[in-house]
Amino acid sequence: MPPTHFADLSAEERIDAVTKLGLPKFRAQQIARHYYTRFEADPLSMTDLPESARGKVKDALFPELMAPIREISCDDGQTQKTLWKLHDGTLLESVLMRYPDRATLCISSQVWCAMKCLFCVTGKLGFKRDLTWEEMISQILFANTYIKKRFWKKEDGTNYAIRNVVFMGMGEPLLNYENIRKSLEIMLAQDRLSLGRRHITISTCGIIPWIEKLIEDKVDVKLAISLHAPNQELRNQIMPIAKAYPLEELMKTIDRYVKATDNRIFYEYIMIHGVTDKPELAHQLVKLLKGRLAHLNLIPYNENPAIDLKESKKADIQKFKQILEEGGITVTVRDSMGREAKGACGQLGYEKVKDQN
Repeated sequence: MPPTHFADLSAEERIDAVTKLGLPKFRAQQIARHYYTRFEADPLSMTDLPESARGKVKDALFPELMAPIREISCDDGQTQKTLWKLHDGTLLESVLMRYPDRATLCISSQVWCAMKCLFCVTGKLGFKRDLTWEEMISQILFANTYIKKRFWKKEDGTNYAIRNVVFMGMGEPLLNYENIRKSLEIMLAQDRLSLGRRHITISTCGIIPWIEKLIEDKVDVKLAISLHAPNQELRNQIMPIAKAYPLEELMKTIDRYVKATDNRIFYEYIMIHGVTDKPELAHQLVKLLKGRLAHLNLIPYNENPAIDLKESKKADIQKFKQILEEGGITVTVRDSMGREAKGACGQLGYEKVKDQN
């Protein structure tokens, strides 16, 4: 377990912590304002704290949970992949993406991944451990600090900050459910990160019991399903976890989730040449999703050094998309931001896997 951090503490616990350091109560709110509003995580830079207090606040309340050890930019500086070293020496990655009107952070929920999806680099690494909720929140706070230091501004002149968080990095989020749920509390709390429910997305391979848990706990954020095939046989080939959670049962569970939340579901579908891009599969997708509250994202396959697959041709993707649209399915072809930095969908951990092959 990581050491106790300021982010762990409730408002009352913050007051107790600063008074134990010999500081007045109001310093707790002052530090929280620096941390959550100004994205300042280093007490040595909090100039309205007494200089004599900054060091002991840092030592007592701001242990280093994770540190960036490599940053790779691409897309003309719009995408930033960060390699982290955690307090126990393990490594993981997250990806920051800047759009004209928002900044989106793709965060990891586990160290590597146990799902072993055919197209995904991260699954080739296997599973090492769950991330704590503090480590997930740290990824967001670092990204906001990164943005602040580089003076990122929108076209209207206002400052960027992380607006959208997607659990689409390393790991299967629902297999780390309790830490995910706690991190969501921090993201949504008005006195902490104050993100909107519609700006947080959990992406899952379709772990049925934990989707049911989302329903039970009334976790009302956006849900993305890694579908990648419209039938059980092909899904088994692409995603080993599909054998444990059959597609028919998964879709019934998703229907219950939609009924409980009235949320549109985002379905992710990988476009692999000669594997998933055949016209008959597009027709099957229409049949599967017709009448459901759904948005389908087509994701061009991104290079995996451990397996010989090819990205679908642009013409085939457009033909596939046309069939879906003619069938009444709302569909988007996903931009492959981060590809140059090996930070696009399915590429996290690329350098480590490449070294192994």
